[in-house]
Amino acid sequence: MSVFNTVKNLSFTVLCLINLSAFAQSFIPAGSIVYPFRASPAIVKTGTQFHILYNNKGQYPIDSVVLKGPYSQVRLKVDSISKGRFEYDSYTRMYTNNKIWVAVPAGRPEDMYDLVVYTAGTVEVSRRSVKLLREFSAKHSFIHITDTHVSRNWVGPADDGFAEELQLLDRFITVANIISPDLVVVTGDLIHDYTRFNKDARGWGGDTIKGYTKLPTIEEKYRNYFEGAKGYRGVQYINAPVFSVPGNHDFYGMKEDDHPAKAAQWNVLCGIRVSGLAYAGTRFMFIDDYLGDPVNDIPNKKPMSGLQGKALHNFLNTYGKGQLRIMAQHRHDRADTAFINQQKVGLIVNGHIHTPHADTLGRTPTIRIRPGVVARSGENHRWEKILGLFRIIRIDGEKFEYSEPLRFCSNPIETYDKIKLNLTLNFKAGNTGTAVSNEAIIDNKLSALLPSCRVRFVMKKGVYTVTGGLVHQQFDSGAYSIVDVKADVQANAIKKVSIQLK
Repeated sequence: MSVFNTVKNLSFTVLCLINLSAFAQSFIPAGSIVYPFRASPAIVKTGTQFHILYNNKGQYPIDSVVLKGPYSQVRLKVDSISKGRFEYDSYTRMYTNNKIWVAVPAGRPEDMYDLVVYTAGTVEVSRRSVKLLREFSAKHSFIHITDTHVSRNWVGPADDGFAEELQLLDRFITVANIISPDLVVVTGDLIHDYTRFNKDARGWGGDTIKGYTKLPTIEEKYRNYFEGAKGYRGVQYINAPVFSVPGNHDFYGMKEDDHPAKAAQWNVLCGIRVSGLAYAGTRFMFIDDYLGDPVNDIPNKKPMSGLQGKALHNFLNTYGKGQLRIMAQHRHDRADTAFINQQKVGLIVNGHIHTPHADTLGRTPTIRIRPGVVARSGENHRWEKILGLFRIIRIDGEKFEYSEPLRFCSNPIETYDKIKLNLTLNFKAGNTGTAVSNEAIIDNKLSALLPSCRVRFVMKKGVYTVTGGLVHQQFDSGAYSIVDVKADVQANAIKKVSIQLK
């Protein structure tokens, strides 16, 4: 059972990642879910279909496909299973041998779900990879963060430690889950291409390693970023789908100029590298301007002039151009102006440079923004300019607005237990399913209005009334009633939301 859908056999993975450039066209990793998975989750309206790209090593019969959430489980109807070669990266030529179409029953609870595929003798799990919702609203939002550099600095022994950056990232996740965006976009440098041990007070010095055969491995680095470690949470604990694009540090153990190997490493451990998302009238395009698909094997300032440009042209032709087009990429100075002018891209979100910035380019014109960094070790000396920052982007049809860089805590250079969040949610009574009344207190110290913050009440089974917010959904789970409430919270204000058994 591959519980987190990662390649567990280290010797097998090392073999696969050595000289991948020579045989990436024929390589299929061990049986696993490639989509939806890690960097490219799925957002699915209940009552509709979606597809799963699945490596079925033994071509075993598919017994069942299930979505498992924290308080609900959804059995999916398998509509069709196609066998063949389903290429998901036109540069590495990586592919799966099964494409499974499944249907989601109508009316199922909105939530983030694990995707579980049961075959003869195996259980494959793609953690927190499917978001179910009832409708794609024309009004939607996303949080933009970048350059987490998870595992740049390592705490503890190589074989039993954790990425220091998780301490800030974990605290940010608490804030993100209160804001409750429709999705989160991370624009590269998710991990780091070396690991530093025994850092000095500034986050530098010590000893660094870059070799794949030394611990921690590339699997462990990505596991820290996605799943967390040692009680600290990774991005998959955000209660929204998280879309991640590659940056210049998102590889490990490869030669920097071996682009096919670097891109294939991403395919094996993160899934799809270049993708599009149609959300209501918005078309998101997630691109790679560093690992692979460069023109003549050299990344340049026209990343869309190669294979991924063709892939995203096809995406826009298939789903239509919508009302607003948004591109997510890593580097600030690799915007392909020919593509963004042709497609009239309205917004580019990027990272790479760690200071916040906003400007325009192209003829549309295209707005280009970066937020600063939400978590990165070795930057304490200039934390006031870059650290603990994120942006919220709100969309309404063809229009959008973006916040100023927001700092999720007031003191990002403090130790984990002393970090003071600028947005908190606390319950008066235990939120454990035994109470018949409760009150949630949201304390917003951010200088931004936060519409539709989420409060999830876990109550004793019954029917409830709510004051101070609007009930978004209510469903029963065993002995509990789950009541999700949305509440608007003014800037620098406290909001109380109460629930009571009818």
